[in-house]
Amino acid sequence: MFKDFRSALFRLKDYRQLMRRRTGRFFAYCAFLCLLTWLTGFALPLGMFWQRQGGVRHFFEANIPEFTIQSGKLSVPGGYHREGADYYVDINTDASHKIDLNAQETRTLMALKSVVLLGDADQLVMKNDSGGIAADLRTIQFHDFRDGISKETLLSLTGYVKWGLIIAGVIIYAGFLIGFFLLNLVEAVLAALLLRFVGVYTDFGSTYRLTGYARTMSTLIVALLALFGFDTDLTMYPAVVLDLFIVARAAQCMRAAGNARNTGDDRAPRTSDTSVRAVTPELAPEEKQSGEDEAASGAERETEAQTETEAQTATEAETEANDSGDKDTAPDESAGEKKAADNTAETPPRDDITPSDGWSF
Repeated sequence: MFKDFRSALFRLKDYRQLMRRRTGRFFAYCAFLCLLTWLTGFALPLGMFWQRQGGVRHFFEANIPEFTIQSGKLSVPGGYHREGADYYVDINTDASHKIDLNAQETRTLMALKSVVLLGDADQLVMKNDSGGIAADLRTIQFHDFRDGISKETLLSLTGYVKWGLIIAGVIIYAGFLIGFFLLNLVEAVLAALLLRFVGVYTDFGSTYRLTGYARTMSTLIVALLALFGFDTDLTMYPAVVLDLFIVARAAQCMRAAGNARNTGDDRAPRTSDTSVRAVTPELAPEEKQSGEDEAASGAERETEAQTETEAQTATEAETEANDSGDKDTAPDESAGEKKAADNTAETPPRDDITPSDGWSF
């Protein structure tokens, strides 16, 4: 809630996210703005008044004179008169005094004072224009009151005033909330036309939410004015102009952000694709598989070649060893062969002796 409040006040570029908020969150935010207006326009002034006067009963005792209404006639002994910079109160119940609304003196009072209360024995006239431009004039006729009413009767009812103020506060807050949504509907229609002119196209629901968040600044200003006693109906028109101005500025920020993002999207794919192709070309699945098979076959051939090399080395070493052994044993073998040849020549086998040789003993 407070994050949305800060964004709506100070960060126009966040309005793209604000206008996409859920409906429940948007209604809660609008209720928060109405609560801000209700607090500064009703609750806080009433609380300060209550604290300053010491309660409703004490206020009535200090400011309401002794009076009685009997048989349709008001009686205020000695009369009652109060006058200030912005109010005028005069009650005179003498039989010879009658209120004349067309008298010049009365018309002058009505024009100069915001709050005027005039009374005689038969009627009470109240004028109050502090809440608007036009005067609100009301008249109470005492002939409608047949039962006896006095100040003590009025003071006995002050216990119900607190509950009446609570109910009135709830009704006033509901009125603020309904008025906020109705005025936001009017501003949303104007904002939709303004967005079309700026070049931002959104649905009406998003425009309605955008307008609601754009009213944060004007609501805060009106609330502060009400808190300091400067509340008037004339603040509504500058507030509408300020809201539409914020909508236009937020739309320009959204359009600029959209153009920047589109430009970045147009440039980014080309650069990334080129770098991928140049640095890490991507192979098809069949090529990857054949490459893996070739690598495995190369490893097997390398292993076989290494084995053959080791076997050849071992064979050459064995051959060299045999050759050196043959050289060492060759003289012995030659002598043996010669001796065997001599023995063969000296003792021929008996199969060669024949009777013709002439054996003699």
